[in-house]
Amino acid sequence: MKPLLALFLTITTVLAVEQADVVVVAANPAGVAAAVAAAKSGAKVIVLEESVHVGGIMAGGLTNTDIRKHGAVGGLYNEFKRRIVEHYTTTYGADSKQVKVCKDGNRFEAHIAEKVFRDMLAAEKNITLLQRHRVISARVIGSDGEEKAATPGKRMDGAAPKDFGPTVRLVSIAAEDLNKPGTQTEFRAATFIDCTYEGDLAALAGVPYRVGRESRATFGEPHAGHIYVRFKDYNPLPGSTGEADDGIQAFCFRFHLTKDKANSVPVEKPAAFNRDDYRHVLAQIAEGKITRFNQVIQLYEMPNGKFEVNSDHPHHDTGVPAESLDLAEENWRWPEAGPAERERIFARYWSHNEGLVWLLQNDSAVPQAIRDEASQWGFPKDEFTDNRHRPHHIYVRQGRRIWGDYTLNQNDAKPIFETGLPRRQPDGIAVVEFEFDSHSVSKFNPEYPGVRPGYVFIAHDPFQIPYSSVVPKCVDGLLVPVACSATHIGYSALRMEPVFMALGEACGIAAKAAQDERTEVRGVKVTTVQKEILKRGGVILFENTALTPPGL
Repeated sequence: MKPLLALFLTITTVLAVEQADVVVVAANPAGVAAAVAAAKSGAKVIVLEESVHVGGIMAGGLTNTDIRKHGAVGGLYNEFKRRIVEHYTTTYGADSKQVKVCKDGNRFEAHIAEKVFRDMLAAEKNITLLQRHRVISARVIGSDGEEKAATPGKRMDGAAPKDFGPTVRLVSIAAEDLNKPGTQTEFRAATFIDCTYEGDLAALAGVPYRVGRESRATFGEPHAGHIYVRFKDYNPLPGSTGEADDGIQAFCFRFHLTKDKANSVPVEKPAAFNRDDYRHVLAQIAEGKITRFNQVIQLYEMPNGKFEVNSDHPHHDTGVPAESLDLAEENWRWPEAGPAERERIFARYWSHNEGLVWLLQNDSAVPQAIRDEASQWGFPKDEFTDNRHRPHHIYVRQGRRIWGDYTLNQNDAKPIFETGLPRRQPDGIAVVEFEFDSHSVSKFNPEYPGVRPGYVFIAHDPFQIPYSSVVPKCVDGLLVPVACSATHIGYSALRMEPVFMALGEACGIAAKAAQDERTEVRGVKVTTVQKEILKRGGVILFENTALTPPGL
């Protein structure tokens, strides 16, 4: 007979078990696309989301969609846009300002984005959404056929090792119900899709990953490593060593502001307000270089009198603003941090971001004209209503990046001699069309006026993302469309939500196709996946570089 304590421990570790064809982790845009795509293929899908919200950063304030050539993305992103336009047309009329401002579904209110994503999930009967579920462990089967707890993946920065080690197969994950602490459920599936911005499941399951900047020499990327370069200038400045480091690009919040007093609440001075955070902005104000509120932050018009806010970069002619909403360096630990540390970083970033707006509205060193202009703005009452009208998501521009079967990098955009265009990828499943756009990696250095350390913005022709970049080393039964395999510079162009949706959709299709073929997702016939992407209106190749709609 077992000792009483041992019997008690055995009972308390027994988990409820749920079975599905596909389990998707994170209900952000990529996760929604992956789930919907798999369900449309006939798969039974479970979606696990840690928060109470759906839609990730697009429902968290990133409502000015980062896309230039709209023909380069289709599929479920077009379905999202269609639903956005339908909402504003049905609610306000086809000739309304709301429809005009939404720009064919590419600009929208945050809470409307969440509604649309929820509607997309609800439209598929094969999808079960479970919120407030945090993945805490994984189980795998090794080459010996034995099931065991997964050994977490190792961080491997720099060049790829010759041997990544043995491959295991992910067979189950455990998630804690955050509404019932200590209550866990085991989820078993043929395929798992990690759509987290940070690559959390991949790391738990044993996938090796990288975090910081590669050196210039590692992949031969011209703008890799430690670099100073002026915005839209391709020439590294003196002091650019190209050396590797632990840096990732800065985060910020993409919140909404409005001048509509009937629909606004005031900006408040954060309890942790630190005036020294803004010393470079205050210096430029004192020098007369900043005379308007919108010289410090960017404002994009959204429907219903709202404006989305983003960090601004130093403009090449004025060097203004030296700093904005981006808070560099203090996020470097985020990718590998646990929930408590991420909560601390989140709070620090919000204190900084709201503090900047409050400073411009109230600080005595700010000229009255700027204060008067800034004081017209408040947070919309009808956004983020469960969080004091403050956003519930921070813009994680970069988390972990897995080691996959292919590593996307800056040279994938390099034109080849035969065509003058980037080379085609035989297993291409999506397209990168936005500039290489890494926000600052380190804090402003006055020795380099007009420059933020690590900030690059480099144009290129559209190029393909191969399927092999979402297939991780060392772990079968798993696809990773967001924290996918790319260098720091490569990821800076790929990291746009429409692209994540395209990759998520491809992964959802591939997951069911592999099951139908009775093979691993690593060995799926990519041509089958490509044909299905095209059948659903997706895009796997885009070589018309002239399609940039006016006004965007």
